[in-house]
Amino acid sequence: MHKAFTVSQVNHYIKRLLEEDALLYELQIEGEISNFKNHSSGHLYFTLKDANAAIHCVMFSSYAAGLTFEPKNGVKVIVSGNISLYEKTGQYQLYAVSIKPEGVGDLANAFDKLKQALQKEGLFDPERKKAIPDKVSCVALVTSPTGAAVYDMIKVIRSRNPAVKIVIVPSLMQGEQAALDIANAISLANQWGKADVMLLGRGGGSSEDLQAFNDEIVARAIVNSKIPIISAIGHETDFTIADFVADLRAPTPSVAATIAVADVSEQLRIAKALQQRMNRALGHTIVMQRMHLQQLEKAVQNIIPTRLQSYKNTLISQTKLLDKLSPYALWKRGYVAVTDELGEGLHSVANLSPGQLIKLKLQDGEADAQIQNVRLN
Repeated sequence: MHKAFTVSQVNHYIKRLLEEDALLYELQIEGEISNFKNHSSGHLYFTLKDANAAIHCVMFSSYAAGLTFEPKNGVKVIVSGNISLYEKTGQYQLYAVSIKPEGVGDLANAFDKLKQALQKEGLFDPERKKAIPDKVSCVALVTSPTGAAVYDMIKVIRSRNPAVKIVIVPSLMQGEQAALDIANAISLANQWGKADVMLLGRGGGSSEDLQAFNDEIVARAIVNSKIPIISAIGHETDFTIADFVADLRAPTPSVAATIAVADVSEQLRIAKALQQRMNRALGHTIVMQRMHLQQLEKAVQNIIPTRLQSYKNTLISQTKLLDKLSPYALWKRGYVAVTDELGEGLHSVANLSPGQLIKLKLQDGEADAQIQNVRLN
């Protein structure tokens, strides 16, 4: 029975095989740069890719210092170097000694061409995009059911409004079949039709990982969706075709969930604060009205005796005046009211004749009389 090797021994052996293979020494590899990173140490880390494959590369600072151009993502280059194994991770990579630019890479060129075509078609125009509803009762998540993004979005939605219904529409988020899978998931959510808004989200990754979101079939599915879509793909600095055609772009899945669902706790806090303000205002109004009523009551209590005395004085005055004008007052002074037999008043001797019967009305009664003689003044 053979003795078991350690991982270090195996990796060391593979590294020797790679470095001693003449075919893997002083290679020249043509491809497109992606995932480029210029480390603070001066070392350059990037991926070299074509349509079907990719290889990790590193260029140490001593070689990077001699570059005559600035490498960046999407640039097509020819890299010279040697293949070896990084024993710590067990990953083979190309150790570059020189990089020569060859122009724009095929994938970058395809991205730019599709972007220009869709933009010319008007699919990026803000006027075409659907508004995100203010009130959301159901959210559809088009994402991987096992990725970190789905948990982030669910957590944020639950914390902001537990009453919102969440429906996960599972889809591949990377790989050759991902674009078609994403388009079908968007179509399925629209067929169901009960979601108010759709979140298309995944976490960060390399440009290759996000390639599905640069596919025209995904762009068309987003444009044709009747449900508003918020894209949340990769990191804040990542931009894909899907971001340009989406109704709204969020830098991360968590931010997308924050935008989509209103914070009901904040709304409750505002409502409670408004109620407290209303109660304080109402209480203040009641106190002021009570004070006003008390003042009116005091005023009425002060006015009533004065008014009554005034009315009493007026009544007395009017009574005295009536007494003066009353014929009874004249009777008291000895005057007599004279009428004919029918009760018609006689005011002149011209209306009298000797022998005429008359009535005399005095203070305490009446008397019948007869005219004996009539004399004119």
